[in-house]
Amino acid sequence: MQSVETYIKSCVRAGVFPGASWVIGNSKGNGLGHCPDILEQGATGVLGQSTAGVLGQGLGPVQQDSLYDLASLTKLFVTLALMRQMEDGLIRLEDTVDYFLPAYKNNPKGGISLFQLLTHTSCLSGGTQLYRHAHTREDLLEAIRCSRPRSDSPGRVVYTCEAFILLGEILPVIDGVGGMNCGLDPAQVIHRRVLEPLQMNDTCFNPPASLLERIAPTEDCPWRGKIVRGQVHDENAVVMGGVSGNAGLFSTAVDMARFAAAVLASLEGREEGFLHSITAEMMIHNHTAGKGENRGLGWMIAGPSRAAGDLMSPCSFGHTGFTGTSLWIDPENHLYAVLLSNRIHPSRDNGGIFRTRQIFHNLAVLQYGGRSADEQQKREHSND
Repeated sequence: MQSVETYIKSCVRAGVFPGASWVIGNSKGNGLGHCPDILEQGATGVLGQSTAGVLGQGLGPVQQDSLYDLASLTKLFVTLALMRQMEDGLIRLEDTVDYFLPAYKNNPKGGISLFQLLTHTSCLSGGTQLYRHAHTREDLLEAIRCSRPRSDSPGRVVYTCEAFILLGEILPVIDGVGGMNCGLDPAQVIHRRVLEPLQMNDTCFNPPASLLERIAPTEDCPWRGKIVRGQVHDENAVVMGGVSGNAGLFSTAVDMARFAAAVLASLEGREEGFLHSITAEMMIHNHTAGKGENRGLGWMIAGPSRAAGDLMSPCSFGHTGFTGTSLWIDPENHLYAVLLSNRIHPSRDNGGIFRTRQIFHNLAVLQYGGRSADEQQKREHSND
């Protein structure tokens, strides 16, 4: 059986991505607090793809503290922040957009619920390149407010970043209604409610210039006329100032392991769980069966043509990011798998990541499914 490490290195050689960092772990063994019980941790490849004298020179190998643009994995942080707000009694899922954002009063989209935004079942259209016409944060938010609601197949899943851009704007309003730190922006809410409690010290929006050498570059972007490094890749998030509910966070594989371990511990009702088990179970329930895609609250749920692969259990869930990132959690196998890459460097015309994710998850289950870190260590020692 091929190991995860051997497979990822073969993907680097095949040009699926210039480099990658991954963590595989579970909730068993003697992991303490929000320190993940890591079964395998690796990094391979180089941060950038070199061409003669252009940007690639001087970029070293991927390290465990290498930072990647999480892209849509940012949506998971918005989701967890909202779940914490719900546990504080500040929201209910049927609350509507116009309850929090006065600009949506008497607007057809004002009646969209938090549940619909989280499950991508609202009337918002998907895939709109708002940045083409909106050049400021205010313009982009107004473009969403004034956009024509979709009229096809109401209630069916249509994946849309606009839903999470709105959720990102609602987050600080909720804390303001609750009398907590009025005037916060989405980044501060996510930091206070998610990053700080989980000790995700390497995860941030708009990373400072001092971190540039640790950051994997993304696309040679025609819109910006340069290779993007240290700035969010998602164009709509750029217009939002780098802080948006749909994209913008940068992180390391180890930090993402902390995130995954906390969710897994929540589902198992462990003391170190981040959410109450009832909340966690509701969050990852398939709320959209028969509506085109399997969706929880903010999460993708295992199903046909999903990144889960063939061997993750039917109750597994996760999310992917356009830049080449993914997080997948399997409660049945007590397993999580984090893969961070910059597969769009230097071009997004590279679809190998979709097959790679599935095989990565297959190998993770075969190699580590159901075993604790202690059990894995004993097995490795027995093979010495």
